[in-house]
Amino acid sequence: MESKCEYIDTPARDIRLPREVYYRCLWTVRDIKRIREIADAAPGVLLSDSEDQRIVTAEVIHKAASDIGHIRKAIEKVPDEYRDGIMNNIVNREPFGDIAHPNTWKRWKLVFLHALARELDLI
Repeated sequence: MESKCEYIDTPARDIRLPREVYYRCLWTVRDIKRIREIADAAPGVLLSDSEDQRIVTAEVIHKAASDIGHIRKAIEKVPDEYRDGIMNNIVNREPFGDIAHPNTWKRWKLVFLHALARELDLI
């Protein structure tokens, strides 16, 4: 007898990331504010952090724009209702929202980080 229902497997059921890759993706997302500043800068502009001053090259701007694109593609793997909560949790370290169980949030966060690792060619 055929089932009329189609069941979706639990997200992130068999996704595993090496610790180093997980943290590299996490810190790439946490650094998004600085990456956006670099991507919006013009080549040859002097960017000044608290202690570091450097001139932005076209290559660095291209890499920053590419990283932002990778983050956008990876977050598209997550349903709309979880996207803002996951980004706020990673970037601002805010708690997840109340629309789902914490385990659901953690699974979708892992789906996002796994997709980002694939986009960055880390796995």
